[in-house]
Amino acid sequence: MHEAKDTDGHPLAHLLVKGLAAQDPELISQLDTGDDVTARILTAAREQIETVGWRRSTIEDIAKRARLGRATVYRKFPSKQVLLDAVIDAGVREYLAGSTAAVTNQPTIEDRIAESTRFTVEFLRNHPILTRLIETEPETVLPLLTVDAGPLIQLVDGFSVAVWHRELYDGNPMTDKQRQHLQIVAELHTRLTLSFILTKNTAIPLDTPEQTRTFARNYLAPMLLGLIDADRSRSSSGLS
Repeated sequence: MHEAKDTDGHPLAHLLVKGLAAQDPELISQLDTGDDVTARILTAAREQIETVGWRRSTIEDIAKRARLGRATVYRKFPSKQVLLDAVIDAGVREYLAGSTAAVTNQPTIEDRIAESTRFTVEFLRNHPILTRLIETEPETVLPLLTVDAGPLIQLVDGFSVAVWHRELYDGNPMTDKQRQHLQIVAELHTRLTLSFILTKNTAIPLDTPEQTRTFARNYLAPMLLGLIDADRSRSSSGLS
């Protein structure tokens, strides 16, 4: 199976998964300690992509938008691919920070699932770069979210399973059945979320934050907790 590539031949699926996994310490360090010039370049790159898409964006255009010399941009980001890495990493970090903030101080796992779902749907549906790329370069982005989405789904599922493992089992060892249940539910949640991004016209009411929270509480949370509650009930009653 081929991977969607940007104009420089870099697999976009690899870039996004690398960004989510934060596998580039040097780039992460640059983002953490970035100066005003780095911030201006990243802002200009995001604005340029939102305006014309990634394929038609050039380092020259980004430098002009940032009001910097082309050589200055290349000193910070030696190639267009490296700059795309930085834009993706910054976007992923924005998502993870927002997602973490959304669930902070939520008292129950149902509330945390509801807020996490609400934030994720809003963030991805309204993300200007993702929206622009779907409109202008669907042949580049759609495979990443559909036929080539395997690595992305696997990575997001791993995050979800790790969180639920801590929440539901205090990090203690799980049985094969318990782990499989978390993996199945995580994949279903991820695939549903991807479908919400790609197909906004749906009978599922997600137009307001409260509608999204209600959907998550009524359908996504029971998907996770139903089997677990049933197992605990059987265990407490002495049934196998």
